[in-house]
Amino acid sequence: PPPELWASFRGRRMGGRELPLPHGYRGVLLREGELPHGNKGDPKDRWVTVTGTFDVITDWGADAVPSPSRGLALALQWGPLAHAV
Repeated sequence: PPPELWASFRGRRMGGRELPLPHGYRGVLLREGELPHGNKGDPKDRWVTVTGTFDVITDWGADAVPSPSRGLALALQWGPLAHAV
């Protein structure tokens, strides 16, 4: 299993574990910005740019490291399963 991580948030102890994203998946960081100049589209349209990517995510729990058989770790198993079906 991945090593345990420990931190503090507002004085409360947090335990975490880094979880790799499933093969073929990548996380993206998005930043909302202004529409390009000259674009007078629908005012509800939003313009975003990718500012970074990641391939691991940290699952945090209060006072303990989250179980690898629950929560985020379990949710990350659904992508490959859905793709296989």
